[in-house]
Amino acid sequence: MRHPKLRSIAGALGIVALMMTPVGSLAQDEPEIAGPEDWHAYSFSAEQITGDIILAPGTIEMGKSGILTITGVEGYTPNLFSFTGATSLDLPEGKVFCEKDVDKGFMIIDRSQPDFLVIDVFGGDVPPEAGKSVDQQAGFCGSFTYNKS
Repeated sequence: MRHPKLRSIAGALGIVALMMTPVGSLAQDEPEIAGPEDWHAYSFSAEQITGDIILAPGTIEMGKSGILTITGVEGYTPNLFSFTGATSLDLPEGKVFCEKDVDKGFMIIDRSQPDFLVIDVFGGDVPPEAGKSVDQQAGFCGSFTYNKS
């Protein structure tokens, strides 16, 4: 493919095909976090709720607010994690990580951009559905954005 437009169309079609592939055919190992990574709150929601975080294997430390336990979820996406311990966080000014009384749920941890991290959070027992936008997922709580600078 010599034409840039054809290359971008082919790339977009490949992404759409990947999103439509059945879950069983894309099964992967559990997602993992390589080692402790410091991230600075970038979005307003991250600044107000979590502050700066340390993303480490099995945990997300939220400054002095506490630690969430995270576990990679085997399946269709390499960046889906479950979390527990949200109600034990001591967040500023009575804020909550997800919704009031939601202690566990799922998060998509997106590290696809260099020096940039996005965490989409979903409360409850049902993981997000592949191919559906985050704001239309059951239990969507919000997004937190971080950077390395």
